Amino acid sequence: MAGTPGAEAPVHFVWGEDDYAVGRRAREVFHGWTAVDPGADQEIIDASAGNADEAHRAVARLREALQTLPFFGGTKSIWFKDCSFLGEDRVSDAASVLETLAELARELAAFRWSGVRLLVTAGKVDRRRIFYKTLDKLAEVEHFPGLSADDREWRDKAENLAAADFRGRGRTLEPEALSAFVEQVGPNGRQLAAEAEKLVAYAGERTALTLEDVEAVTTKSRHARAFALGDAVGERHLARSLQRLGEELWSMQSDRTKSEIGLLYGLIGKVRAMLLAKEMLQEG
Repeated sequence: MAGTPGAEAPVHFVWGEDDYAVGRRAREVFHGWTAVDPGADQEIIDASAGNADEAHRAVARLREALQTLPFFGGTKSIWFKDCSFLGEDRVSDAASVLETLAELARELAAFRWSGVRLLVTAGKVDRRRIFYKTLDKLAEVEHFPGLSADDREWRDKAENLAAADFRGRGRTLEPEALSAFVEQVGPNGRQLAAEAEKLVAYAGERTALTLEDVEAVTTKSRHARAFALGDAVGERHLARSLQRLGEELWSMQSDRTKSEIGLLYGLIGKVRAMLLAKEMLQEG
Protein backbone atom coordinates (compact mmCIF):
# COMPACT_ATOMS: atom_id res chain seq x y z
CA MET A 1 0.00 0.00 0.00
CA ALA A 2 1.39 3.37 -0.97
CA GLY A 3 0.01 6.80 -0.24
CA THR A 4 1.06 10.02 -1.89
CA PRO A 5 -0.81 13.07 -0.58
CA GLY A 6 -2.23 13.10 2.91
CA ALA A 7 -5.56 11.84 4.15
CA GLU A 8 -7.35 14.95 2.88
CA ALA A 9 -6.44 14.30 -0.77
CA PRO A 10 -9.57 14.90 -2.92
CA VAL A 11 -8.79 11.86 -5.09
CA HIS A 12 -8.42 8.33 -3.78
CA PHE A 13 -7.19 5.44 -5.95
CA VAL A 14 -7.63 1.88 -4.67
CA TRP A 15 -6.44 -0.95 -6.90
CA GLY A 16 -5.06 -4.48 -6.88
CA GLU A 17 -5.62 -8.09 -7.77
CA ASP A 18 -7.33 -8.79 -4.43
CA ASP A 19 -10.78 -7.65 -5.52
CA TYR A 20 -12.31 -8.35 -2.11
CA ALA A 21 -9.79 -6.15 -0.26
CA VAL A 22 -10.11 -3.43 -2.91
CA GLY A 23 -13.91 -3.42 -2.64
CA ARG A 24 -13.88 -3.41 1.15
CA ARG A 25 -11.41 -0.54 1.36
CA ALA A 26 -13.29 1.44 -1.29
CA ARG A 27 -16.53 1.16 0.67
CA GLU A 28 -14.73 2.34 3.79
CA VAL A 29 -13.43 5.41 1.94
CA PHE A 30 -16.74 6.28 0.26
CA HIS A 31 -18.81 5.74 3.40
CA GLY A 32 -16.23 7.74 5.36
CA TRP A 33 -16.79 10.68 3.05
CA THR A 34 -20.53 10.34 3.60
CA ALA A 35 -20.10 10.29 7.37
CA VAL A 36 -18.01 13.46 7.29
CA ASP A 37 -20.41 15.25 4.93
CA PRO A 38 -23.88 13.61 5.03
CA GLY A 39 -25.40 16.24 2.76
CA ALA A 40 -23.01 15.71 -0.13
CA ASP A 41 -24.27 14.50 -3.49
CA GLN A 42 -23.12 10.99 -4.37
CA GLU A 43 -22.67 9.36 -7.75
CA ILE A 44 -21.41 5.85 -8.47
CA ILE A 45 -20.30 5.13 -12.04
CA ASP A 46 -19.88 1.54 -13.21
CA ALA A 47 -16.51 1.60 -15.02
CA SER A 48 -16.36 -2.06 -16.04
CA ALA A 49 -16.19 -2.27 -19.84
CA GLY A 50 -16.29 -5.18 -22.24
CA ASN A 51 -15.23 -3.15 -25.26
CA ALA A 52 -13.82 0.25 -26.24
CA ASP A 53 -17.25 1.86 -26.70
CA GLU A 54 -18.27 0.97 -23.15
CA ALA A 55 -14.97 2.37 -21.87
CA HIS A 56 -15.60 5.66 -23.70
CA ARG A 57 -19.12 5.87 -22.26
CA ALA A 58 -17.82 5.30 -18.73
CA VAL A 59 -15.24 8.07 -19.11
CA ALA A 60 -17.91 10.38 -20.58
CA ARG A 61 -20.11 9.77 -17.54
CA LEU A 62 -17.18 10.58 -15.25
CA ARG A 63 -16.51 13.85 -17.09
CA GLU A 64 -20.19 14.76 -16.83
CA ALA A 65 -20.23 13.96 -13.11
CA LEU A 66 -17.17 16.11 -12.48
CA GLN A 67 -18.68 19.08 -14.32
CA THR A 68 -22.22 18.73 -12.91
CA LEU A 69 -22.07 20.19 -9.42
CA PRO A 70 -25.01 20.35 -6.96
CA PHE A 71 -27.62 23.03 -7.80
CA PHE A 72 -27.49 24.58 -4.34
CA GLY A 73 -23.76 24.40 -3.82
CA GLY A 74 -22.36 21.92 -1.36
CA THR A 75 -20.04 19.01 -2.13
CA LYS A 76 -20.05 15.95 -4.31
CA SER A 77 -18.52 12.46 -4.00
CA ILE A 78 -17.96 10.35 -7.12
CA TRP A 79 -16.97 6.69 -7.27
CA PHE A 80 -15.52 5.52 -10.61
CA LYS A 81 -16.08 1.88 -9.70
CA ASP A 82 -14.24 -1.24 -10.90
CA CYS A 83 -12.47 0.35 -13.84
CA SER A 84 -11.48 -2.57 -16.06
CA PHE A 85 -9.49 -0.80 -18.78
CA LEU A 86 -6.35 0.30 -16.96
CA GLY A 87 -4.37 -2.90 -17.49
CA GLU A 88 -2.90 -4.67 -20.51
CA ASP A 89 -5.93 -6.47 -21.95
CA ARG A 90 -7.50 -5.96 -25.38
CA VAL A 91 -9.78 -3.09 -24.32
CA SER A 92 -7.05 -1.34 -22.31
CA ASP A 93 -4.64 -1.52 -25.26
CA ALA A 94 -7.08 -0.03 -27.76
CA ALA A 95 -5.58 3.16 -29.20
CA SER A 96 -8.80 5.14 -28.71
CA VAL A 97 -9.03 4.08 -25.06
CA LEU A 98 -5.40 5.05 -24.42
CA GLU A 99 -6.00 8.44 -25.99
CA THR A 100 -9.18 9.00 -23.98
CA LEU A 101 -7.44 8.09 -20.71
CA ALA A 102 -4.52 10.40 -21.54
CA GLU A 103 -6.98 13.26 -22.09
CA LEU A 104 -8.78 12.42 -18.87
CA ALA A 105 -5.48 12.41 -17.00
CA ARG A 106 -4.72 15.93 -18.19
CA GLU A 107 -8.20 17.08 -17.19
CA LEU A 108 -7.88 15.59 -13.70
CA ALA A 109 -4.47 17.21 -13.22
CA ALA A 110 -5.93 20.63 -14.11
CA PHE A 111 -9.29 20.18 -12.32
CA ARG A 112 -10.23 22.44 -9.40
CA TRP A 113 -11.18 19.99 -6.65
CA SER A 114 -13.06 22.47 -4.48
CA GLY A 115 -16.06 20.58 -3.09
CA VAL A 116 -15.48 17.47 -5.23
CA ARG A 117 -14.05 14.10 -4.20
CA LEU A 118 -13.23 11.26 -6.60
CA LEU A 119 -12.69 7.59 -5.75
CA VAL A 120 -11.29 5.31 -8.48
CA THR A 121 -11.11 1.53 -8.05
CA ALA A 122 -9.56 -0.98 -10.41
CA GLY A 123 -8.06 -4.45 -10.62
CA LYS A 124 -4.91 -4.91 -12.65
CA VAL A 125 -3.21 -1.67 -13.63
CA ASP A 126 -0.36 -0.90 -16.03
CA ARG A 127 1.83 1.48 -14.06
CA ARG A 128 3.60 2.68 -17.21
CA ARG A 129 0.51 4.48 -18.52
CA ILE A 130 -0.07 8.22 -18.21
CA PHE A 131 -3.33 7.77 -16.33
CA TYR A 132 -1.70 5.77 -13.54
CA LYS A 133 1.22 8.18 -13.28
CA THR A 134 -1.18 11.09 -12.98
CA LEU A 135 -3.18 9.43 -10.22
CA ASP A 136 0.03 8.43 -8.46
CA LYS A 137 0.91 12.14 -8.17
CA LEU A 138 -2.60 13.45 -7.60
CA ALA A 139 -4.30 10.85 -5.44
CA GLU A 140 -3.89 8.93 -2.25
CA VAL A 141 -3.02 5.50 -3.67
CA GLU A 142 -3.63 2.13 -2.02
CA HIS A 143 -2.55 -1.15 -3.59
CA PHE A 144 -3.88 -4.58 -2.57
CA PRO A 145 -1.97 -7.31 -4.42
CA GLY A 146 -3.66 -10.69 -4.60
CA LEU A 147 -2.36 -13.57 -2.50
CA SER A 148 -0.63 -16.33 -4.45
CA ALA A 149 0.69 -19.74 -3.45
CA ASP A 150 3.70 -18.95 -5.66
CA ASP A 151 4.68 -16.18 -3.25
CA ARG A 152 6.93 -17.60 -0.53
CA GLU A 153 5.63 -14.98 1.89
CA TRP A 154 1.93 -15.54 1.22
CA ARG A 155 1.36 -17.08 4.67
CA ASP A 156 2.75 -14.04 6.48
CA LYS A 157 0.68 -11.72 4.30
CA ALA A 158 -2.45 -13.83 4.78
CA GLU A 159 -1.93 -13.94 8.54
CA ASN A 160 -1.66 -10.15 8.63
CA LEU A 161 -4.88 -9.82 6.62
CA ALA A 162 -6.72 -12.36 8.75
CA ALA A 163 -5.49 -10.88 12.04
CA ALA A 164 -6.64 -7.41 10.94
CA ASP A 165 -10.02 -8.83 9.94
CA PHE A 166 -10.48 -10.53 13.32
CA ARG A 167 -9.43 -7.36 15.16
CA GLY A 168 -12.04 -5.44 13.18
CA ARG A 169 -14.61 -7.93 14.42
CA GLY A 170 -13.43 -7.55 18.02
CA ARG A 171 -11.77 -10.97 18.15
CA THR A 172 -8.25 -12.32 18.59
CA LEU A 173 -6.63 -15.63 17.66
CA GLU A 174 -3.74 -17.23 19.45
CA PRO A 175 -0.71 -17.59 17.11
CA GLU A 176 -1.15 -21.33 16.59
CA ALA A 177 -4.82 -20.89 15.76
CA LEU A 178 -4.11 -18.05 13.32
CA SER A 179 -1.46 -20.13 11.54
CA ALA A 180 -3.81 -23.12 11.29
CA PHE A 181 -6.64 -20.88 10.04
CA VAL A 182 -4.50 -19.50 7.22
CA GLU A 183 -3.18 -22.93 6.26
CA GLN A 184 -6.67 -24.36 6.06
CA VAL A 185 -8.16 -21.53 4.03
CA GLY A 186 -5.20 -20.87 1.74
CA PRO A 187 -4.18 -17.79 -0.31
CA ASN A 188 -7.60 -16.29 -0.99
CA GLY A 189 -8.56 -12.93 0.53
CA ARG A 190 -12.30 -13.32 -0.07
CA GLN A 191 -12.35 -16.82 1.40
CA LEU A 192 -10.33 -15.72 4.41
CA ALA A 193 -12.95 -13.07 5.17
CA ALA A 194 -15.85 -15.51 4.67
CA GLU A 195 -14.29 -18.11 6.97
CA ALA A 196 -13.48 -15.44 9.56
CA GLU A 197 -17.13 -14.39 9.61
CA LYS A 198 -18.19 -18.01 10.07
CA LEU A 199 -15.69 -18.55 12.87
CA VAL A 200 -16.82 -15.43 14.72
CA ALA A 201 -20.45 -16.54 14.48
CA TYR A 202 -19.49 -19.96 15.86
CA ALA A 203 -17.62 -18.43 18.81
CA GLY A 204 -20.58 -16.29 19.85
CA GLU A 205 -19.68 -13.84 22.60
CA ARG A 206 -16.17 -15.20 23.14
CA THR A 207 -13.50 -12.75 22.02
CA ALA A 208 -10.48 -15.09 22.18
CA LEU A 209 -10.65 -17.79 19.50
CA THR A 210 -8.72 -21.03 19.79
CA LEU A 211 -7.21 -23.74 17.62
CA GLU A 212 -10.14 -25.98 18.59
CA ASP A 213 -12.54 -23.39 17.15
CA VAL A 214 -10.60 -23.29 13.90
CA GLU A 215 -10.53 -27.08 13.61
CA ALA A 216 -14.24 -27.29 14.38
CA VAL A 217 -15.71 -25.01 11.69
CA THR A 218 -13.10 -23.80 9.19
CA THR A 219 -13.56 -25.32 5.76
CA LYS A 220 -10.35 -26.74 4.37
CA SER A 221 -9.56 -25.39 0.92
CA ARG A 222 -8.23 -27.50 -1.92
CA HIS A 223 -4.80 -26.09 -1.12
CA ALA A 224 -5.00 -27.23 2.50
CA ARG A 225 -6.40 -30.67 1.69
CA ALA A 226 -3.48 -31.31 -0.64
CA PHE A 227 -1.05 -31.20 2.30
CA ALA A 228 -3.24 -32.23 5.24
CA LEU A 229 -2.49 -35.98 5.14
CA GLY A 230 1.27 -35.50 4.81
CA ASP A 231 1.31 -32.94 7.62
CA ALA A 232 -0.64 -35.25 9.94
CA VAL A 233 1.77 -38.12 9.21
CA GLY A 234 4.74 -35.79 9.70
CA GLU A 235 3.38 -34.81 13.11
CA ARG A 236 2.97 -38.51 13.99
CA HIS A 237 -0.65 -37.89 14.88
CA LEU A 238 -2.34 -41.24 14.25
CA ALA A 239 -5.96 -40.19 14.76
CA ARG A 240 -5.62 -37.15 12.52
CA SER A 241 -3.72 -39.16 9.90
CA LEU A 242 -6.51 -41.74 9.71
CA GLN A 243 -9.13 -38.97 9.53
CA ARG A 244 -7.29 -37.21 6.68
CA LEU A 245 -6.77 -40.53 4.89
CA GLY A 246 -10.49 -41.24 5.11
CA GLU A 247 -11.28 -37.78 3.72
CA GLU A 248 -8.89 -38.29 0.80
CA LEU A 249 -10.27 -41.75 -0.04
CA TRP A 250 -13.82 -40.38 0.09
CA SER A 251 -12.96 -37.45 -2.20
CA MET A 252 -11.60 -39.87 -4.82
CA GLN A 253 -15.14 -41.00 -5.54
CA SER A 254 -15.92 -37.65 -7.17
CA ASP A 255 -12.44 -36.45 -8.21
CA ARG A 256 -10.87 -38.49 -10.98
CA THR A 257 -7.61 -36.55 -10.74
CA LYS A 258 -6.85 -38.30 -7.44
CA SER A 259 -5.70 -41.87 -6.92
CA GLU A 260 -4.33 -44.15 -4.22
CA ILE A 261 -0.93 -44.21 -5.88
CA GLY A 262 -0.94 -40.40 -5.88
CA LEU A 263 -1.51 -40.40 -2.12
CA LEU A 264 1.34 -42.87 -1.67
CA TYR A 265 3.75 -40.76 -3.72
CA GLY A 266 2.72 -37.70 -1.71
CA LEU A 267 3.56 -39.48 1.55
CA ILE A 268 6.87 -40.71 0.14
CA GLY A 269 7.75 -37.12 -0.75
CA LYS A 270 6.85 -36.00 2.78
CA VAL A 271 9.02 -38.68 4.40
CA ARG A 272 11.95 -37.83 2.10
CA ALA A 273 11.67 -34.16 3.06
CA MET A 274 11.63 -35.08 6.77
CA LEU A 275 14.69 -37.30 6.38
CA LEU A 276 16.51 -34.52 4.52
CA ALA A 277 15.59 -32.00 7.21
CA LYS A 278 16.81 -34.39 9.91
CA GLU A 279 20.13 -34.89 8.13
CA MET A 280 20.59 -31.14 7.67
CA LEU A 281 19.99 -30.57 11.37
CA GLN A 282 22.51 -33.24 12.26
CA GLU A 283 25.06 -31.60 9.97
CA GLY A 284 24.40 -28.21 11.50
